[in-house]
Amino acid sequence: MNFKTSSLAAAVFAAISSTPLMAEEALKDKEEVEVIEVTGIRGSLVNSLFDKRASDSIIDGVAAEDIGKFPDQNVAESLQRITGVTIDRGEGGEGQKISIRGFGSNFNNVLFNGRSMPTDDSSRGFSFDLVASELISGADVYKTLRADTIEGGLGGTVNVHTARPFDYDGFKGVASVKGVHDTLADSTTPFVSALISQNFDSDFGVLASFAYQQRDARMDQAGSTNFRESNVQLGGPDSDFTEDKFRRPQSAFQRYELSDRERIGGTLVGQWQAADNVLVTADVLYSNLTAEKEGHTLSRYFSNPQFNAEVDGNGTVTEFDRSVKPFVSPGVFQLYDNGKKLPIGQWNSAQYADQDRDSTTTMFGLNVAWDVSDNFVVNVDLHSSKAEARSKNNPNITVANPTQTPAHWEDTGDSFKWETNDANFYGDASQYHTNNVYLTSDDSDDEITEFRIDSEWQPEDLGLLTSVKAGVYYSDREKTKNRAETPWGDVVKGMYAGFYANVPESLFYKISPDGGFLSDHDDGGFVNNWLTFNPDDLFAYLISDEARANADHRGEQIMNNFANGDDTYANEAEAQAAADAAVALQLAKIDAGFAANPSGGKYGPYTPVHNAGKSWVVTEETIAAYIEANFAGDSWSGNFGLRYITTDTESVSAGEEFVGMEEIPGTGGYIEHTNTSDTIMASASYDKILPSVNLKFDLTEDVVARISYSESLTRPNLSQLISAQSISASAISDGQGGTEFNGTINGQNPELKPYTSSNVDIALEWYYSDDSYLGATYFSKNLTDWIVSSTQDVTLYDSISNVDREFQQTSPFNTESAEISGIEMAMLHNFDSGFGVQANYTLLDTSAASDETSTSNVNMNGLSETSYNLIGYYEQGPIQARIAYNWREGYTTCNSCSWGDPMKVDNYGQVDASVSYDISEQFTVFADVINLLDEDPYKYTVHKNRTISITDTGTRYSVGVRATF
Repeated sequence: MNFKTSSLAAAVFAAISSTPLMAEEALKDKEEVEVIEVTGIRGSLVNSLFDKRASDSIIDGVAAEDIGKFPDQNVAESLQRITGVTIDRGEGGEGQKISIRGFGSNFNNVLFNGRSMPTDDSSRGFSFDLVASELISGADVYKTLRADTIEGGLGGTVNVHTARPFDYDGFKGVASVKGVHDTLADSTTPFVSALISQNFDSDFGVLASFAYQQRDARMDQAGSTNFRESNVQLGGPDSDFTEDKFRRPQSAFQRYELSDRERIGGTLVGQWQAADNVLVTADVLYSNLTAEKEGHTLSRYFSNPQFNAEVDGNGTVTEFDRSVKPFVSPGVFQLYDNGKKLPIGQWNSAQYADQDRDSTTTMFGLNVAWDVSDNFVVNVDLHSSKAEARSKNNPNITVANPTQTPAHWEDTGDSFKWETNDANFYGDASQYHTNNVYLTSDDSDDEITEFRIDSEWQPEDLGLLTSVKAGVYYSDREKTKNRAETPWGDVVKGMYAGFYANVPESLFYKISPDGGFLSDHDDGGFVNNWLTFNPDDLFAYLISDEARANADHRGEQIMNNFANGDDTYANEAEAQAAADAAVALQLAKIDAGFAANPSGGKYGPYTPVHNAGKSWVVTEETIAAYIEANFAGDSWSGNFGLRYITTDTESVSAGEEFVGMEEIPGTGGYIEHTNTSDTIMASASYDKILPSVNLKFDLTEDVVARISYSESLTRPNLSQLISAQSISASAISDGQGGTEFNGTINGQNPELKPYTSSNVDIALEWYYSDDSYLGATYFSKNLTDWIVSSTQDVTLYDSISNVDREFQQTSPFNTESAEISGIEMAMLHNFDSGFGVQANYTLLDTSAASDETSTSNVNMNGLSETSYNLIGYYEQGPIQARIAYNWREGYTTCNSCSWGDPMKVDNYGQVDASVSYDISEQFTVFADVINLLDEDPYKYTVHKNRTISITDTGTRYSVGVRATF
């Protein structure tokens, strides 16, 4: 770790003068102090510690260990090392979205160089896997607010920042190349990055960075889709059903997913010292992430009955068998035996489903920092950003074969098993039949334009008043969602659903996951070989004339039923007539499917068409202004500020508008009139005043205390603000000159207001050496205006009868309140030997519904009551090494989504490690490992043997070389 002495103002201002996150960062005290240049693990930690101590608000951060070298391979994975921050892992096991103090990603504001980041889905939560960590120089988490903070983060505000050319003297460059090996995919793929910066005597500078990664990922996942109540048979197939109902899996599945992920991104920054007191910074960010997936799933949907059932003490069915489904001929099955209807036999399904991802994020920014005078500074910032997400023609296909041997399922504690004979499971390739076959496409655009002016005046002699900050802010955001899908009624259900259409044997091939499927959890009962297909081949068959011949199977099934004693028809002639009619009807449905969507092309009628009911546009325009006074005494400092915001929203979506009720003369009845349109418009507005107070006390030379109070908000998800509503109304004369009216409305709510919170933070920090500290923080948040779905009375005007009508509207409303509080403890200690240790612990408590035991309607699902980090590192001479363990307690994801039961995620801990060796001043070799112990997330419902899913994405190893010049 290298040390150098410079002015604090120069060190900080060079890094963030073009970053208008908070006016706190625009100017710092200009006294000469020793600051630490960030090099190495220890330097990164101490630099973040320095920022924490200097700040008047409560802040934690992560700094790059060197130019272009972030501590982890993913920004989210670095942020989880901070107290109170947990992450959710997405595709391929990568950290994707973060929670702060129990608040999920929608409740946290993510900024990039102080600017709002667009998102690539329908939510407000930013996906950190979109941006390579090599493009990042640091990230700060602000847990308390100031008046200049862009509002939106109930949990906290994250500011991710990049390097600037004026951060460095002269020419700087760095390049790295590494190979990343995924153990489960058994694939090694490249990752390259580079950064070049040139500072021309601090008059002009330019910096460019670039990162490219291609990764082959694999996911093995097994589980069940919910546990439902059923009467079961404890004996054989002819035994009696139990009087009591027990929970058994609705279905069981194995999913084998392959993903080809490619991410390319870069930044370009120019800085120009236009005058001694004017600095102009222009910057561009570009990032593109694509993920092409193949999802092969085998599954069984368990209809009743289940026989040979075993039930444990908590009412869970732990083992059962299912009947065969006798195959007669393609599309024909034996459903009767001597007039007796046979039990519903077992289907074994082979599914192909994927959701490809193509997300592009761009951001253009211009910043001017103007020192108007020695004590007055103005910062002007303008930026435009856009996130585009495209996911085209994603297939979702289910084909199935009838099992010809009894089917078995058995719980193994943290997974399950079924019969071990793979061939019995996947059966005869000539006996597969289609059910639901369709395609979906999703387009999402999120565009943000922001403009802000921040200023700071430092009076020369006004006693305790050290500065006054003021500013204005403008934001215009538009999010667009377009959905297209195969027409459901005429095509998906009308043409070849229902397992009557036989799929040619030639379309199938066998897959065998290398090393076996989910081998760490295989108790001898997983299927390791099964049949799958190319979806394009199946679509080509279904739109061919050859497939039409399957309509004959409708008639053949009727005749087989009759031959085996089905008494629906009195004689063979009547049965034959019904069979002929069924064939004709099916052919007519096939023709209707082609007519309903005459798109042509390789998908024919299966080509996705625009679904107006699932598409929408929402715009959000915000104007804000703030003022903040900063004070300082002999051993204290602080600030008091007010932020005023006003927001206007507009939405366009498909839906219905109530017109009125038309009386039918002489009947006492009424006819409902509504306008149905794809372009129903709605608008709303709200304003808020957000106060904030932050006080910092230097109790001793080494002990700092902080007290903060603020009010904050998070806006509703933009998808909740759409005007899509369905309306139903009826009326009848009450015989006394009035009417009895009943009206219901179901849908979203464009008039939603933000979630709000009043926040208190108290912190105590002991900096017992230059590079070590102990700290603890208590926080409390009183939540109000929480949005929950409820039914309320609303009034709509009847323009026909010229009266007001009272409707029962079931929609999201701002109705609930709750509290959340917590304690955060952290420590950092560096030894003279080069060793160091960092640890933190977070404990949360809430009156909201963090699990199913609460009666609160405030949903805080996803909250882990405890989480902690333990990190050990060594840095001496050319060697650097680090090992980190992150753990979070299990949590509830929903309270009643599994047939009325909650869905939970089990406790999860993960070990990551890294080591590097400096061959010379210019060259370093390094190695990293993510998920060293190959831990697998586990989901369940109520009891841990009710497995919802267990997921394995393997361990990732990286080895590379880094050059600095």
